[in-house]
Amino acid sequence: MPGPASLETPETTLEATVPTTDTALNTVQIDAMGVALDVINLSDGEAAQFRQAWSRCLIEPAQTSVGVVTRPAGDFERANEYLTSTITLGAIEYLAGQFMMFHACGLSDPLTGATVAFIAPSGTGKTTVARTLGTDWGYVSDETITVHSDLSIISYPKPLSVKQPDPKSPKLQEGPDSFSLGATPPAPVLSKITLLNRRSESTPVSLEPVPLAAAVLELTPQLSALAKMDRGLVQLCTMIQDCGGVQKIIYSEAATIAGILPDLVKGNERTEASEWFPLELTVDEKDAITGQGLRRTEIQDGVEIDGAVFLLVNSKVLELGPLGALVWKLAESWISKETLLEQVVVEIGDHPAAAELLDVAIEELLSSGVLQAL
Repeated sequence: MPGPASLETPETTLEATVPTTDTALNTVQIDAMGVALDVINLSDGEAAQFRQAWSRCLIEPAQTSVGVVTRPAGDFERANEYLTSTITLGAIEYLAGQFMMFHACGLSDPLTGATVAFIAPSGTGKTTVARTLGTDWGYVSDETITVHSDLSIISYPKPLSVKQPDPKSPKLQEGPDSFSLGATPPAPVLSKITLLNRRSESTPVSLEPVPLAAAVLELTPQLSALAKMDRGLVQLCTMIQDCGGVQKIIYSEAATIAGILPDLVKGNERTEASEWFPLELTVDEKDAITGQGLRRTEIQDGVEIDGAVFLLVNSKVLELGPLGALVWKLAESWISKETLLEQVVVEIGDHPAAAELLDVAIEELLSSGVLQAL
């Protein structure tokens, strides 16, 4: 996806970009993940094309919008790609901190609304999966799956962003009805979280359970605004647990996923549960001691999974080694390096190079921003 985007408020004075095809300007209002947005400065022909592509997201009659997206100058094919990206990024920014937002496509059972999220980076197969399998399943989105803590999903049946043969050409924005995709369910619910792993060589489709610790590391780069959520890592682990774990889909052709999709929708494929718990994030604010004092910094979240510690800091997830995790836990309050060494030895036993190993661990924690020193 393109870089950060922001929405203009409806009250903002906007500089009009007049399309070259004709002079009539139109506004189309859409629902992007529950966010009402006005898309402005479209010609008659562009507005008709835009409405057709966004037919499942139109708001009629109009409501009060929370932002405005302006058609940029230039040909409409490229402008249309910009509009889709800006709408998506603007809605994500508006919803940041409220929901778990996966970079994923979603397909659902047309009767129950049970939905599988297919998570992958940009350009690695999400839209192809939606287009290939969506004729028999409900189309939820090809881009972003926005999930409440109770696993209910806010649908985002946007146009599919389809690559053209020329990699320099903008993606075409084709409405889901252009591909006869299934109806978008009124109340989709997340039933399974999957990671797409497309292979270039011919490979039969298979499922590989992903342990919770590995799932956290693979999922977090494909989440939007996780750090803005209240205990985002805790919420993510809970959601994974509630969905029966994460499965990796290994495949070469999207059509082959059709054979395993029914079991995924029903939640029949489950990953062995991991032991995990939230970490206490308290930082003691008492006065620092003199000398080589150390104390952990304030971070956004932390969990322990099967004995490994994962911290969310500066919007990135950091996995600590055993010694680093112990140092971080012991440094809730200001502590001298000497006292820290004594406590580490008590916890895990002595070692001929204990002091040197501790120095290395401290330096790694300092450089990662999870420990501070006087």
